Amino acid sequence: MRHKIGIVAGRILLMAGLAVASAGSQASGAQAHATITEYLGPSTCVACHESEALEMHGSVHYQQTGPTPNVTNITGNAGKSELAFNTYCGTPTTSSRATCGGCHVSNGQYPSPVATSEQLNNIDCLMCHQDAYQRTAAPPYTEVPVVGSDGQPSTIRVPVEDENGFYYMPDEANMTISILEAAQTVHMPTRTSCLRCHAGASGSDGGKRGDMSSVTADPPRSSDIHMSSAEANLTCSDCHSVGNHRVRGRGLDLRPNDSPEWFTCARCHTDNPHGDRTKTVSMDIHASRVACQTCHIPTFAKDISTEVDRDWLNPQFSAAACSGQGGWKPEEIRASNVIPSYKWFDGTSYVYALGQVPMLNADSEYAMGVPNGSVSSAGAKLYPMKEHRTITAQHDASGELIPHSTFTFFATGDFDQAVRDGMSQAGLTGSYTLVRAHTYQTINHGVEDDHNALKCGDCHSDPLAERPFPGGPARMNLQTELGYDLKGSTDQVCTQCHRRKDSEDFVKTHDRHVTDKDFDCAWCHNFSRPERSLKLVNGK
Repeated sequence: MRHKIGIVAGRILLMAGLAVASAGSQASGAQAHATITEYLGPSTCVACHESEALEMHGSVHYQQTGPTPNVTNITGNAGKSELAFNTYCGTPTTSSRATCGGCHVSNGQYPSPVATSEQLNNIDCLMCHQDAYQRTAAPPYTEVPVVGSDGQPSTIRVPVEDENGFYYMPDEANMTISILEAAQTVHMPTRTSCLRCHAGASGSDGGKRGDMSSVTADPPRSSDIHMSSAEANLTCSDCHSVGNHRVRGRGLDLRPNDSPEWFTCARCHTDNPHGDRTKTVSMDIHASRVACQTCHIPTFAKDISTEVDRDWLNPQFSAAACSGQGGWKPEEIRASNVIPSYKWFDGTSYVYALGQVPMLNADSEYAMGVPNGSVSSAGAKLYPMKEHRTITAQHDASGELIPHSTFTFFATGDFDQAVRDGMSQAGLTGSYTLVRAHTYQTINHGVEDDHNALKCGDCHSDPLAERPFPGGPARMNLQTELGYDLKGSTDQVCTQCHRRKDSEDFVKTHDRHVTDKDFDCAWCHNFSRPERSLKLVNGK
């Protein structure tokens, strides 16, 4: 029996913090779902929702790859199913499908760009539309040898895979309702729906992103005013949905985009959210070059710690790994209430792709994700960043990083064997060297209100104190790291226009030249601010 379901999505009025939805159409949808008498897997959903399945089929969430318009070192498509390698789990390309498939919306089979009926029936709608849903790998199974917690040989059960993957089935034993009830009571995605995958990314709660964890399902207002039920109570879809099962937004360390637009706070709050551009110390003038997140997310990993370093050379046995059968995980070095790093970001980034030779950063670490932008880049703003580090293997002959087998490590705790297996699958031979790798990640969630936002003195010396700006305290170094140093010595800069005068604090100097005389930054620095219509060096 086909169940025609018409659900009209309510238009979310973000600025007012109101969700306006068509209650009648939602009710009719619920009534239609309530008539389902048997759940036979995703095909039950697709029977009535083929157009929605076609939308989802083309999405990054299903394909696990997509266009990379905002990654400057990759041409064409990239994502988890191709070219992916990061400082957390490595890559899924040299492991079984079951190793990394649990958090993806496919029903176990590999995605294909051709939207066949088999592909549409491989879209597990309940992963996003039913919070009570749980699943497990379906038979047939096979036993594979592993190393147990005592170091002795053992086995675990895994699904038999072919070139197309395997299949999932409902895990009713771990559900609070039956699978039929789950199908009858599907709902629009909630924060919990999204966090099913995003909270535990990299294998632990809060481990990967730093600004999302299980607490994000309903955080205290002191942690996140957007998603707290005590404040705006927004869902992830309110901000990230662009319709047609596509998502806006991209962390700088990610490769593909469903939507190429750079998703910023201005979408809801405008570029001048404070209304104070005429003041001497203007927050809106800062907002033209400082992202809202920089001031309004003073720390991350506030409720649950996050991983900041991963050590594959120190295996830890986890009873929860490998679907509760036990397995080996690398050591996680974690931190709480982390003060972000701050980097210029213009919406584009360098993200390492398999087969490339990675670039070295200033600390002689191989860079996996780097924001593009500088103090002089048009449109770039200062953003808060998480930094994550790890040990990985570099192929000596080619210089590329080796896609070690995460499954081999889960099974053995032996990183050398994981590297050797990954080399074999990637067609590499010869020797390798262990190296350090590093990535930046943008911090976007966990926004706090104006009372908790950073104040001037958190990044600058106190303007009212009788001392000069030294470039900021420990939170950020404006001069040596972020490009605000003078273009020459103080004597050289000052004597462009007048004789050398006794030094005075930065606030007085800056106010005299910029606020009073409208001199552009380029008089003293190696960058300009044309959007402020100040006087350039040529006097105009």
